Amino acid sequence: MKVLFPTDFSENAELAAEFAIDIAKRTKGSIVAFHAYDVPYSERSMTTSLLHEMKDIANKHMQEFEAKVLSSSGVDFQTQVSLGNPIRLSKELCEKHNIDIVVLGTKGASGIEELLIGSNAASVIQNIDTPVLVIPPNSQVKEIRNIVLATDMDLRKKERPLLRLKAFANIYGAKINILHFQDDRGAKEGSRDFLETHLSDVPHSYAVLAQKDNLDKDILEYCQSKNADMVTAITKRYGFFEGLFRSSLTSKLAYHTNIPMLALHEPK
Repeated sequence: MKVLFPTDFSENAELAAEFAIDIAKRTKGSIVAFHAYDVPYSERSMTTSLLHEMKDIANKHMQEFEAKVLSSSGVDFQTQVSLGNPIRLSKELCEKHNIDIVVLGTKGASGIEELLIGSNAASVIQNIDTPVLVIPPNSQVKEIRNIVLATDMDLRKKERPLLRLKAFANIYGAKINILHFQDDRGAKEGSRDFLETHLSDVPHSYAVLAQKDNLDKDILEYCQSKNADMVTAITKRYGFFEGLFRSSLTSKLAYHTNIPMLALHEPK
């Protein structure tokens, strides 16, 4: 797999780098590590000399990160430091390098922070079509044997994300636990057959969860009860006005999860 690894050189980023390296090793893949430094809008009149200083500092940090983490990893890698918005640059690099998965660390968010500013992880998930593996603090690199897929069983446009999930599960030989959160209407007709068709050659099971207000909390509690190593959610595609009034379950999980989360996307 080709892995994109955005880094801010924090402890959380170094932790996420271990996961990126592990995936690259297991798949005989490579890593594109990059750092974006941006200028605040209030400082757009910043002098050329200060911009050069920002660039020099960013390059220094990347060289230190490369020497400390990447050079001894045994995987092929390349690095890039760029001026610009990290979300836009991540999207451009995914397209340029035909990236298979983005791996990044997150500090999470809560309360007013979640409402007002969100997190880089949530922004990447919402704006990039490539699978995103979010690594929360205190995660441990280990065999991923037990994956929970949280789904409403509305399986329109779900074929591609399911195939991507199966490919990831096969890297580790993992089992997929399908957690159906449902309302009073129940599962869509034919949804179980659809899943069986696409996951027939992967160990899997089913469970049902009544949909409530704190769905993200309930999903994570279920993951804990099953000793899950990773949780997966499929990001829905909303129109602009619909999206203004909907809160993404995937983003909420990215804010609050204490285990790695794989975010997949419905095709456009």
